[in-house]
Amino acid sequence: MARIAQYYQALADRQFPPRFAGSFYNGLGSPIFVYIYPLPYFLGSLLHLTGFSFVNSFKILMALGFVFSGIFAYLWLKAVFKSEKAAFLGALFYMWVPYRFLLIYVRGSISELLAYTFLPLLLFSVTKLWEENNPKWLAFSAISFSLLLLSQNLVAVISVPIIFGYVILLAINRDFIKTITNSLIVIVWGLLISAVTYLPSIFERKFVRFDEIIKTAYENHFVTLKQLIRSPWGYGFDLPGIVNDQISFQIGLTHILILFFAIFSLAYVSFKKNFSFPRIEKWLATFFLTVFILAAFLMLQIKPNTLIWQKIKYLHFIDLPWRFLGITSLSLAFLTAFAAKISKSGFLFLLFVVMVLVANRNHLRINQAVERNDSFFAAYSGTATQYDEFTPKWRQSTRVPIGFDQSTHVEAVSGNAKIENVVAKSNEVTFEAKVITDNSQVRINKFYFPGANVQVDGQKLTPFRNLTITDTGTLLLDIEQDASGLMMVNLEKGEHHVSVKFGETRLRLFANFLSFGSLVLALGVLARNVKR
Repeated sequence: MARIAQYYQALADRQFPPRFAGSFYNGLGSPIFVYIYPLPYFLGSLLHLTGFSFVNSFKILMALGFVFSGIFAYLWLKAVFKSEKAAFLGALFYMWVPYRFLLIYVRGSISELLAYTFLPLLLFSVTKLWEENNPKWLAFSAISFSLLLLSQNLVAVISVPIIFGYVILLAINRDFIKTITNSLIVIVWGLLISAVTYLPSIFERKFVRFDEIIKTAYENHFVTLKQLIRSPWGYGFDLPGIVNDQISFQIGLTHILILFFAIFSLAYVSFKKNFSFPRIEKWLATFFLTVFILAAFLMLQIKPNTLIWQKIKYLHFIDLPWRFLGITSLSLAFLTAFAAKISKSGFLFLLFVVMVLVANRNHLRINQAVERNDSFFAAYSGTATQYDEFTPKWRQSTRVPIGFDQSTHVEAVSGNAKIENVVAKSNEVTFEAKVITDNSQVRINKFYFPGANVQVDGQKLTPFRNLTITDTGTLLLDIEQDASGLMMVNLEKGEHHVSVKFGETRLRLFANFLSFGSLVLALGVLARNVKR
């Protein structure tokens, strides 16, 4: 909710796209939106603009994500199995799974919830593209892929191999060259639409402390097989180790039961002679069974698995191995639909509906209600991240600084200077300085970050030349480390106008235009073909 509030304020300050959160780090600001997935906060800002509080905007997004995850799963599974009964049961199992309630009622992870909402939408659209080969579905698939990418980058990292395998199986079954070609176009097009976030997050990651912090985060977040099968429902944290965890990582008892039923169904259609069943559906069922097994394995606290995580650098981006619970939910939804199509029993269908609803009935509640108003989130002074990984690299410490008043945006630190007419926004600080003594130093209490434009009396200062960035060489770190990474200007005697504007680098500006143009093209293709 604090991110939604800061994103909304950035939009109000005419940042588009928003890049800087003004109140984070106790008012020193943060470049968090340069790197982080923007879609949840953009949607939350739109809801707030219509009059909802930040809290209610958050709740509405959670509710919509929950409902549409089922709708999109239903559309996808119906497109595959051509069975409303199978699609309904699979979608219900996708919605009504412990991990979904963990995201909503325990972690409050709006980004991950939305990502798993748009993942089945993407699978639906590429399935329709494979069936119809229509430009409409090409554009729609690209937009769906971008929605996944812009919702949560870690879920996107997990999902891309699954999407790739899914497409390969479709291609092998029919029109290999055409399917692969269309899929490559979708991937490139979706990445272009998402370039606004992914180009900076890849090529400007060196400006923040992300890599050094996140590369070993996974080590303390594996789970046991017992926790996957059954663990107490809690509302605390996933603590280091496996004995003190305060939240549940269970797959779901009914979901495990349907897993064995699906395995039996797959074996039946594979070995039963004279049993006609679509080949592609059997292939995909086998694929998602394999995905489920791999996803469950990658979460386990066992030595072979930890060695795999150490060797495969791709996995290091996934800070919490148990995030793969989202993939097990998707896989089981498909296997549920597969088993429902095989079974002709209406009794079994109703039994599984009742069982999944009853088994997860106690997860539909929160632990404690805490009331916060909009002003609390608008002035939030933390980092709004788990590991403080978006701290600029020029900062000596990643902690939230102490000793800074959010209202003190500028201060004279040496010499004699009077600061007046300070105007501060999330991406801009301007002020007048009446300097009494030569070589007075004035510090702008905002983090330096590439793209910052600092001007004194209309003359642009060059970072690290005539614009000082406080670092280990200019501070007494035992008492001043909280002032590291800030901007300081030397002013001569007289009156000066100083402006600081946080703008875009050339890369970010290029990414902005690339995303906008690619999105407009996709919407144009979609509109034209839908009309036809």
